Amino acid sequence: MNGYGLLRILYGLFLGLFLIIAGILTFTSKGEPGIGFRIGYTYLSERARRKANRVSGIGTILTGIALVLLSPFLPMPWPFAVIIAGLGGTLLLAYLTAKREYELEELSKEAPEKPGRRIEPPRVGKYITLQAFFAGLSFVLLLAGKLPRDPGVVLIAILQLFLLALTVFVSRPLVFQLAPKFNGKMALGFARAMAAVSAMVVLQLAVAALNPKASPLLVILMLLISLGAVFYAAFTALTSAYEEGYY
Repeated sequence: MNGYGLLRILYGLFLGLFLIIAGILTFTSKGEPGIGFRIGYTYLSERARRKANRVSGIGTILTGIALVLLSPFLPMPWPFAVIIAGLGGTLLLAYLTAKREYELEELSKEAPEKPGRRIEPPRVGKYITLQAFFAGLSFVLLLAGKLPRDPGVVLIAILQLFLLALTVFVSRPLVFQLAPKFNGKMALGFARAMAAVSAMVVLQLAVAALNPKASPLLVILMLLISLGAVFYAAFTALTSAYEEGYY
């Protein structure tokens, strides 16, 4: 076995075990702060929290096991596809479970005398438009033959669609507005963060298409830009979480 194959197996083993541990913590969560599947529905309903944690915990564990088992046989880009597919499907199932359990619990209660507060969705249309534009540019470069049809490049382009779908998903009321105030600031921060990451991805692909034989200086510059984009995205997400009420 060559060094690349060993590195791939160790990478899959490390990340898979991390997901398995995270899944076990989620499955056994009893409402500890920062642990478990947390969306608006789970804060409003203990029943929704328990059921969603079970679904997300099992899904995360299965994703980790699949990653450990498949990493010896998959080239390096494809473990990311396993993670995206596994966690993306888990997120959707856990959301649907939480929503269903919350609605069932609400139906079992008597109707309130006065209507509850209407939660307005945050306006993230411009960030969704930006991400759709960036994703479109990536696929134009790919379909025009400016980029190699390498599985890793294709996966990176598909990742932008996943980020776009995630932004649409978390902009819905009671999904990512986690704090009791539900101001939508966390969803807006997340949308800005995903737009920054998507812009960084399309910039990387554009540089690869226009200058396939990049100089070491350009490679270092792009690395610094990538790190800056990731730092900005993380800072924006954390700041918006603080403003929403998490501290």
